[in-house]
Amino acid sequence: MMKKTIIAIIALIVIIAGISYYELVPKTSSQSVSETVPFGKFIKVSNVDYAPPGKVEIFEQSWIGCPVGATASWVIYMIISHYGKVSYYTHYSDPYDKVAANIPGIIFTGFTPNSSLEFNVVYTYNEYLNATPTGTPVSVQNLISVGKKELEESLPQNISKLFIEYETQVPVEGYHNASAYIVSPPHLNFGLIITGPNGTYVLTTPLVNPNVLKGDSITYVMQNMYNITTLVNAASYLQEIINEAYGSSAPIVNCIT
Repeated sequence: MMKKTIIAIIALIVIIAGISYYELVPKTSSQSVSETVPFGKFIKVSNVDYAPPGKVEIFEQSWIGCPVGATASWVIYMIISHYGKVSYYTHYSDPYDKVAANIPGIIFTGFTPNSSLEFNVVYTYNEYLNATPTGTPVSVQNLISVGKKELEESLPQNISKLFIEYETQVPVEGYHNASAYIVSPPHLNFGLIITGPNGTYVLTTPLVNPNVLKGDSITYVMQNMYNITTLVNAASYLQEIINEAYGSSAPIVNCIT
């Protein structure tokens, strides 16, 4: 009888100890905090360097008629023209765009570096958002899938994957959707990836509000880009991110002249 009582007491102590431990140890949740990207700002997404050793690479995704890409093109030109020879032609954005039509811009056709900075661009659609850049018709329902295919066929896998993930899956702060779904019709609109020794940075929303150049001619912007405060400020910001990507090896370059 005494033996059974002792066993029962020991069992009770074990149960109480187990309950106490369970109550004292903090419970962990398997639910992760949803990630978002800030509007108009880069976000560092990785410490991984996808560029060749010692280099920084800029990747742009836009489309021929994109008003956001048109405005950003001047900022990009202001920077990369100091790092190499830029080939391009001037162009106005989609004349039928309901938000910002006929925005003056640059369509990049090539870049020959004279430094450790590389630049690559992929245009996913034509001027009117109804075909690929080569003229293959695209229905509204297939814009995103076709855009993804254009990226996958034109860029390294790691880079195309980042563009697709951050433009179609990661919500923009203040919105309930990723950048591809906050425009109408949904499509891959505009993005920049900068990668180098210090990591990888992503932007999926406008670098500059396209309406800043609304009503301006290509000639006017070409002659005055370094006097347009909004463009100059955006170029300074872009150069800051490039310097961050370089880390301690950032070259000294004055690009805002």
